[in-house]
Amino acid sequence: MIDTEKFNKLKTTYGLAIRANMEDRYRKGELIELPPTGDLIVLGDLHGNRDNFNKVIAAAGLGSNPDRHLIVQEPTHTYETAKDESFLLVAEIAELKSLFPHQVHLILGNHELSEFTGKELLKGGICYNILFREGMKQEYGPHFEEIRELMYAFMQTMPLACKTPNQIFVSHSTPELKYIPHYSLEFFRQGTGNPKKDKVLIEKLVWGRDLSQQAADAFAAQVQSQVLIVGHTACKRGYQIPNEKHIILDSKGIFATWLHFRLDRPYTHADLKRKIQYINKKTVKTMLERYRQMKENQQESQQQGK
Repeated sequence: MIDTEKFNKLKTTYGLAIRANMEDRYRKGELIELPPTGDLIVLGDLHGNRDNFNKVIAAAGLGSNPDRHLIVQEPTHTYETAKDESFLLVAEIAELKSLFPHQVHLILGNHELSEFTGKELLKGGICYNILFREGMKQEYGPHFEEIRELMYAFMQTMPLACKTPNQIFVSHSTPELKYIPHYSLEFFRQGTGNPKKDKVLIEKLVWGRDLSQQAADAFAAQVQSQVLIVGHTACKRGYQIPNEKHIILDSKGIFATWLHFRLDRPYTHADLKRKIQYINKKTVKTMLERYRQMKENQQESQQQGK
């Protein structure tokens, strides 16, 4: 259970991170518009995987690379476990945001939205919100309510998306085709002027899963971009290329991926696909080699059996 000293430090961290979210120099409304210099690292869904996150942070060297930016998404809720400690990763990211307020950008995902709006997330009969809260109660004890309020305030100040000068758009997901005409860069910068409509459009954005080519082309045109980088969809091999606009990254498992590219160069969809990297390179290489060897042994056995 957290002691008083750690509690006070965490309160300060969340306070600084909330302020950093709101005062990010590249933020315009709910959109981060990055400069035409430097480089960008993008992560997919993390879902509590602190090991993968810290490997990327160690490799990124943000302190030594002041023109480097990092986009993080969906640290909240741990899959396939009886215990959820993903709130610890949320706190780590808040600390990183407080240290690098204009380099680290945590965009809103549907799991963060579900927490501060009270929408239950169920899978296989398990309510992730309950596991999340129970873990926080065990960790924070009598300080639970205060820390939860600060965490929710941090989540509520997360931007929705990031746009690069080389026409790459990063958001947690993209909406269904029928809703796309309501979106534009101006929506992300200043909303529609109708708070109720904005709430609906935010929900449709982070929960959307229309990966058809038609929807991809339409949304890319609305946000004036050539490539759409998202998370939200689980990927067994760490990424998916469902159409000629989307790149889906998944950063939570053994086959977790990340993407690193410059902001001052043009990239096609195919260019960025080639830049996808595995976080656990050695492990993935070993597993793929074992799989290759197993397939060769099976084929050899079949040949001998004929």
